[in-house]
Amino acid sequence: MRVLAIVVVLLAIGCLRGANTSSLKEAKDFELHGVAVWQCQCPAYACPCQRNGTPVHGTCHSSDFAHIKTGRYGDVKLDGLNLVMIGDLVDANPDRMYATLYIDQKATPAQSDALTQIIKFMALSGEPPIPFNGTKIVPIRFHESADQTEYSVEIPAILEEKTLLQRNRSGQPRFSMPAMDLWSNVVHNADNLLFKYHDTEVGKSWDYSGHYANLKYFQLTKSMYANREMLGQHGDMSGKWNAEQKEIVHRMGLEKSKQHP
Repeated sequence: MRVLAIVVVLLAIGCLRGANTSSLKEAKDFELHGVAVWQCQCPAYACPCQRNGTPVHGTCHSSDFAHIKTGRYGDVKLDGLNLVMIGDLVDANPDRMYATLYIDQKATPAQSDALTQIIKFMALSGEPPIPFNGTKIVPIRFHESADQTEYSVEIPAILEEKTLLQRNRSGQPRFSMPAMDLWSNVVHNADNLLFKYHDTEVGKSWDYSGHYANLKYFQLTKSMYANREMLGQHGDMSGKWNAEQKEIVHRMGLEKSKQHP
């Protein structure tokens, strides 16, 4: 059954760059609530990609992890599942972009397919889609401390992440801002304590511990993407918010999210 699940996911995701817009109409309704962690090679607390800029190093070797606390895709429940995309996820040169999608081994074949379809939908709704090298079904361990400050993600022998979210005296995240993100229009900049990746099958390896990290608590629906309400759907790497993004920031009151170190 596990081999079948891998085959189903690989066939479903294929290469997103070659998919057509009809897939957007075919996607089922979804609603997701959870927490996501982004880590990358950009400088700590200074990732220009979040603000419609180009990566500091040209490439942006990064990890985009999400834990779905509650969620559904159609009538498929996704509660408690994890997934993470790892690769060069932002790049002014799209020919260099790539990603590997890792899906929680706790997922059934139906859940794996649902997670794949959601990622596919979000990618096709935004900027030119990231070409996926493949999909792997793996154990993904996630921990969130009771005070919601310490977060860790682990794929044994592949990925290690530790992130610290600083909070103010009232308990709110200290460093928040509107941002281009797959899961939310607001992110909370955080301390990247550990970010090591090594996958011999993929042939990629790095250690960007101490570099950039952010965290966000998301409530995401299909309609938000279908209605183009995400900042990341309007990126042009100009280094500043464009007219469409400014309208979203103003309409959603995201100016209130501006808190910087």
